[in-house]
Amino acid sequence: MSILVELPPDQYDRNAFANFNENSGDFDLDIARAMMWMSQLAYETHVPKTIETVSGFWDLADVRTLIQPLKSTLPLSDTRGVIARKGGATIVAFAGTDPLNLLNWVSDFTLGRPKAFVHEGFREAAAAVWNDVKAALTSAGAAGAPIFITGHSLGAAIAVVIADFARQQLQLTKAQIYLYGCPRVGLVEFVTPYDNMFGRMTYRLVHGTDIVPTVPPPQLDFLHVGRYLACQRGARFVAGQLTPDFGSNEPQPNAGLVQQLINLFRGRSLNMRTDAVGNLSVLLPPGIGDHLPDRYLAALAPAQ
Repeated sequence: MSILVELPPDQYDRNAFANFNENSGDFDLDIARAMMWMSQLAYETHVPKTIETVSGFWDLADVRTLIQPLKSTLPLSDTRGVIARKGGATIVAFAGTDPLNLLNWVSDFTLGRPKAFVHEGFREAAAAVWNDVKAALTSAGAAGAPIFITGHSLGAAIAVVIADFARQQLQLTKAQIYLYGCPRVGLVEFVTPYDNMFGRMTYRLVHGTDIVPTVPPPQLDFLHVGRYLACQRGARFVAGQLTPDFGSNEPQPNAGLVQQLINLFRGRSLNMRTDAVGNLSVLLPPGIGDHLPDRYLAALAPAQ
């Protein structure tokens, strides 16, 4: 993974779970904050010491990492994630792709309408870890434990496919699904049954001009899942602005893909980190800078 998505343990918020309510039945900004921090932790699967340290001050139990190599139609080498328990809840979080490869990743969505109802690359990435996740979700379901599934970027797309696997194979009917910078995952044949089961329990957050939620383009018949919550670059998410129901396909591309990629290099993304990496990240084009996990963490931070 790139240093753009890695954080040393001392930069993790020790209070990320301070107001986490595992029994909440609807969108909650405190849960959204905790789930984004879990999505951040999923980027650290190759740094076991960070996961061990952070899990300790968050009081996570039964922490397991997911690292499965795969051959995929997307430019990634493996699927990475974390499974843990917090109190009585089971949390499954997935890491996204390296932001330094993001333009290549985005360019892979220019190949035309897929033959399958869900993007093949997303399905391959989810299938690589499904057996491990299936076991955790089966145990949680048998115990009647709350289930949270989350991810950032590609990790958000994997989270959606994993939830749908659970719907079909485990008859899972209840889970809170928090998505950050999520791309469109599938066609209407995939999205309709997903939303009918999980649409109101799926919360899709988009920060600023993040390019990833604009792909694959709707012109290829791809649709978003769940309820939609956006915030401006450098602002904070407001719970009351979440769409009351699923069905939104925002954000829309405001230009053709080529022009969209050109526009990425106009202007700068606001910096939310004070370390050397943060200082350098202001040079990133806004569509990529706004996508970084630390930008989502800042947009979910409690107001001072």
